[in-house]
Amino acid sequence: MDASLNSAATALNSQSKALSTISTNLANSSTSGYKAVSTQFLDLLTSNSSGDSATTTGTGGVSTATRANVNYQGSIVSTSSSLDMAISGNGFFVVSDGTNSYYTRDGDFTTDSSGNVYLNGTNYYLKGWATDSSGTVTSSSLSDINVSSASTLAAKATTTYSLSANLPANGQSSVTTTSYTDASGNAQTLNYSWVSTGTNVAGDNTYLVSVTSSDASATLDDGSTSGQSMLTYTVETDSSGNIVSVTGTSGNSIGYAGSDLPTGITVTDSSGNSTSVDTSSETWSAVQASTGFSTTSSFNIYDSKGNSESVTGTWTAAGDNTWVLTMSSPLDSSGSTSGSLTDASGASASTYSYEVSFNSDGTLKSISALSQMNDGSLSTAPTDSSGNPDLSISWTDGSSNSSVSLNLGTANSSSGLTQLSSTSSPTKVSTNSQTQNGYSSGTLKSVSVTSDGEIDGTYSNGQTISLYKVAVATFINPDGLTSLSDNVYQASSTSGTANVTQANTNGAGSIEGSSLENSTVDTSNEVTKMVTSQQAYSSASQVISTTSKMFEQLVNVWS
Repeated sequence: MDASLNSAATALNSQSKALSTISTNLANSSTSGYKAVSTQFLDLLTSNSSGDSATTTGTGGVSTATRANVNYQGSIVSTSSSLDMAISGNGFFVVSDGTNSYYTRDGDFTTDSSGNVYLNGTNYYLKGWATDSSGTVTSSSLSDINVSSASTLAAKATTTYSLSANLPANGQSSVTTTSYTDASGNAQTLNYSWVSTGTNVAGDNTYLVSVTSSDASATLDDGSTSGQSMLTYTVETDSSGNIVSVTGTSGNSIGYAGSDLPTGITVTDSSGNSTSVDTSSETWSAVQASTGFSTTSSFNIYDSKGNSESVTGTWTAAGDNTWVLTMSSPLDSSGSTSGSLTDASGASASTYSYEVSFNSDGTLKSISALSQMNDGSLSTAPTDSSGNPDLSISWTDGSSNSSVSLNLGTANSSSGLTQLSSTSSPTKVSTNSQTQNGYSSGTLKSVSVTSDGEIDGTYSNGQTISLYKVAVATFINPDGLTSLSDNVYQASSTSGTANVTQANTNGAGSIEGSSLENSTVDTSNEVTKMVTSQQAYSSASQVISTTSKMFEQLVNVWS
């Protein structure tokens, strides 16, 4: 009977613990990230020692052990809070009380008065890595995530500009030409284009005139400059349109001066055969009378103070699948001149130009800098280290000088500029996309979380930049973590040490923003367990009651 009483007592104790576990689970059925705990029952055996041997003689009751199913994934639901987070897959958020690190699946985060992100209702603060605006981690050390540390975003000057557009191939048909027959007997033409480049210090109008051959492989020689795919000339006219001067500007040579075209231009084909073209019947005034197809594009950029500026680019068809792109001085939002271009030598220039050539299939062939006269000095258009056109600008408002690399596409591809026939009326340049990396200053309006744990800030200027990367910790045995209050865990010898990494790397799961992981408690299952435990508890109580009566009867027998 003693064994019966002992077994029943252990049953009462074990079922009481089981009910306590069930109660805790039910209480946390709505706790985000909570992992249901289960009770395991273990039988106890009594033994009878006799001599050097021990034999099992019967049951001695029951004991319990609890098991936290920490590694079990709860369902993920969307919320309206931008800082709510849920981990889909392995891992835990890393939080700290200022002294030690702890771990949780509860993603109910909010900010304190200083902008620090913490686990709502606790003193545990979320840890992560600070990043630059592109999302690259800038420090190997974890720190508290503070979204107010970037409450304002300083203005950024534009340094790169990418343009995808189509220049109309049919615009080439309006180019002024001179016909000639090459050394192989093929009919060819010299093509002339005329681009306005503003006025000089004397008040004369200035123009850039280019000459190309319809033979794409040919090079030109005007007696002063040779070996060029394009000959260029600076032309000055007075207010009445009368030509004042013509100056040849190709490479570093200043060649022809006069009022007529060079009397002869030698064309050399790819085989080295030369043909002299008589141009004595052509005059600059005749070229001026038919300027060909020309249109403009606006390159909108920001200076270092965040001011919106606009640089006009003029596209002029030059024949032979070639265009001249002429950049003009920048204008501010009111249309006033806000700075001056600087050429390859750093000297001030009102304009500079580039030769833009295309293959016969409309893909980009090449872009090269041209030279022209600017107020009596030879000026060459600047390029960046990769040979791309460069918007080099000196601002009048005290902003830092700008150097903007123009990405107009890759040679032999249609990634940027193309030259295809246009069906628009009137014929014009069709812009597909234009992007640049500058912006004005802004204030933080909202934050969001990406799947790789990047906390992004969105600002009043429309920019969204990375602020932090949320740290995720994984364990060899997450079920071995020690459970603490506030739905956090502590590493133990059973769980192993934490492997702190970024989301979506090294086995860690992804992070879903504006979401929470539901508790893994199944209330129906817990109620069923509760009924079973209650019945077992009652039965154990009945055993004690029955055994007690049996003891009472035994005592009465001996009394």
